Amino acid sequence: MLFREGEVVPIGSRAFDLLETLVFRRDKVVPRDELMRVVWPDTVVGDNNLNVQVANLRRALGPEAIVTVPGRGLCFALDVLSHGPDLALPDRPSVVVLPFETMGGDPALDWLADGFVEDITTELSRFRDLFVVARNSAFVYRQMPRDLSAVARELGVRYVVEGSVRASVDRVRVTAQLIDAATGGHVWAESFDREMADHFETQARVARSIVTCLSPQIDRAEAKRISVVPPKDLTSYGIAQRAWFAISSGEMAYDPGPRDAAADMAQQALARDARSALAWRVLAWVAWWNVYHGTTDSVPDTLAAGIDAATQAITIDKTDYQARRLRAQLHFMKQDVSAGLPELRQAHRMNPNCAVTLCWLGFYEAINGCAEIGVPLAEAGLRRSPRDPARGSMLCALGFAQFAARNYDATAIAAEAALAEAAQSATPLILGTIAYVGQGRIEKAAGTFQAVERIAPKLVEARLAGRWLSANPDYLARAHTFFRVAAGLAPPQAAEVLG
Repeated sequence: MLFREGEVVPIGSRAFDLLETLVFRRDKVVPRDELMRVVWPDTVVGDNNLNVQVANLRRALGPEAIVTVPGRGLCFALDVLSHGPDLALPDRPSVVVLPFETMGGDPALDWLADGFVEDITTELSRFRDLFVVARNSAFVYRQMPRDLSAVARELGVRYVVEGSVRASVDRVRVTAQLIDAATGGHVWAESFDREMADHFETQARVARSIVTCLSPQIDRAEAKRISVVPPKDLTSYGIAQRAWFAISSGEMAYDPGPRDAAADMAQQALARDARSALAWRVLAWVAWWNVYHGTTDSVPDTLAAGIDAATQAITIDKTDYQARRLRAQLHFMKQDVSAGLPELRQAHRMNPNCAVTLCWLGFYEAINGCAEIGVPLAEAGLRRSPRDPARGSMLCALGFAQFAARNYDATAIAAEAALAEAAQSATPLILGTIAYVGQGRIEKAAGTFQAVERIAPKLVEARLAGRWLSANPDYLARAHTFFRVAAGLAPPQAAEVLG
């Protein structure tokens, strides 16, 4: 959290990452290209994104906070006095797997380190007796100086996993260690030097070791069942990993560019290995966002293709809970609640720690009549990924769940927090629009409606036509009517009648 003179300053995750980088390096001028690499890792974005976040920080902290040094970069110019409150530790063993360091080797295999972290996080997340922070929040620390005790406080965990990977075409060398951040002591550490073909069994061994160290009550036979199926083609797997990171970073953007890039890489991966479950999963997620934003010529065809892609991923890898979640979301997009909700619940059972699944399950439970279940689920998802670059999307899920519960004040708070995280996204604006109408702030709602209409005209057209993400009569009636009131197409009294 950011404090100024004892008061909390609301700030989005990208702006926070930028500020944190500048504060850590406040004794020097930080080049703009270096800031771009840190704040938007593995993502191609324009320079204007940095300008937007600098402007956000100057609005929050004053124009003197960040100094531009022409031709050199930016530096932080205020005094740093203190640090905000820490997140409380959960009531069970809690852990984050930080990005592993790449120690030279073949640059074409640098993706292995990120894949290693992703797979270990996933395997740990499957155990209900553990509290596991999402990979997205962990990756925020990829290029930042690490004080493990500070990282643990910021994420609200007791244990930290870190390590390194050196990979060549034939061999891979991995070191991993589990650290108790409260004491700084090493709980477990090991090094592996294996042939590349054995790399994925190494991932499984690391995950098994961590599980048995952290939670002795987990049956050791259950822990031994952890396994990572090696891909047929490592190059295909690397391309699919990059595609997954691309869609993860650019999912909420109305601009289809990030989605198109992810889809292109997924197709490249499938051309090499048609059984790449990860590549099929990427195509399913691309399809969902294209339908959501209306950036497709045929909604039925795109939905069918997305469901087929998710099904292909599940057929290849029956443990792929994310593909199952995406197939559920695509069924919801077709207004098929009877197919979507049981599948989404199954995805959650398969990985009870997945932050994204928790948020979407909370959203769909709430808008389909169980707000008392849905709101806590969405809140639990946000707690598992407190530094997530996609936090804007997760806050929107919470906000729509609050809207389903008729808590319009909480809806507006979530919308404004989401907008701070994703300033150029349409979804927080839509959420804010209906929230403000629910609060009776019609003029503010009208202004927000105009803003989203400029950003995402096709999405606005779909909502005005009555196409929302739920067929629940109560939710649909309120969302649709409130949005029309903000657009000036219905009188404010229409919203008052619905409450």
